Amino acid sequence: MSLFTIPASVAILLEKIMRDFLWSKREGHNGFHWVCWDEICRPMEDGGLGIRPIRSMNKALKTKWLWRFASENDVLWKRVIVSKYGTDRLGWWSKKSPFAHGVGCWKSIHSTLDFFKSFVRFEVGNGARVLFW
Repeated sequence: MSLFTIPASVAILLEKIMRDFLWSKREGHNGFHWVCWDEICRPMEDGGLGIRPIRSMNKALKTKWLWRFASENDVLWKRVIVSKYGTDRLGWWSKKSPFAHGVGCWKSIHSTLDFFKSFVRFEVGNGARVLFW
């Protein structure tokens, strides 16, 4: 679930299985919903069970790979991505794939880059990976 975008139909089916597990159901009768699914998905601090929606979790797990790409250095998987696609000038993220086929995994992860960038801020350490102009 952390490498590919989960199809909407699969996410809906998985959430239905989760709901059916939590809600009572008797043979021949519809189950009684003790708690609204939105209430269950609320954070525990707000009174929910902290169960996250499947599609949100999928997006978060894919975005974590972008964080790892920016923060980890000498790991094999990153070297493979860099050798195949290259990086931006300072090595924060990879370039987009110019290919239409055969790159589904990284293309799926890279699709969350704009979302990731909206939550990132840079701190200037020694200035090696940040440009001012």
